[in-house]
Amino acid sequence: MRIAVEDGLSHIREALQAEVYVVTKLSPGRMEGVSAAVVTGLSNNFMGIHDTNGNRFPVIDATGMTVDEVIRQVKERALH
Repeated sequence: MRIAVEDGLSHIREALQAEVYVVTKLSPGRMEGVSAAVVTGLSNNFMGIHDTNGNRFPVIDATGMTVDEVIRQVKERALH
C-alpha cells in the first residue's frame, strides 16, 4: 500500500515504513495509486489532495495524534 506523507512528519513516515508501507512524499499531481495521505490540518485544504484524477482516498489529519494513532487510522481507513 502506498501512503503519501507531508514533509515535516518524518516520525510518521519512519513508523509507516517500519510497518512495511510504501511511503511517498505528499505532492499534488503525483497522487495516483495512493491509498491514503497523512497531513497536518492546514495542508489538506490548500493542497487540494482529497481528489486526484477522480479517485478519492482518505486524508488523515495527524494534528494532535500520536504516531500509533496515525498508524491505526491508516490501517482502518486506507484504500485496499
